[in-house]
Amino acid sequence: MLAQDLGMRPIVAHCHLGLAQFHRRTDKRQEAQEHLSAAVSMFREMDMRSWLEQAETELGKLRDVRS
Repeated sequence: MLAQDLGMRPIVAHCHLGLAQFHRRTDKRQEAQEHLSAAVSMFREMDMRSWLEQAETELGKLRDVRS
């Protein structure tokens, strides 16, 4: 991924979040989980609290669907 090669970690994290949202909406839970895990981890490492909250909210939506 070009953004990753260029050291643009916030953009990479946003991409993971967007892909997770897309996969959740298309009922591809495993793919959504993988991208969400990456996004949450990256946002946490970069101390991007607002985006971390959004990713964690998305994770909650994914878990709600499983229930």
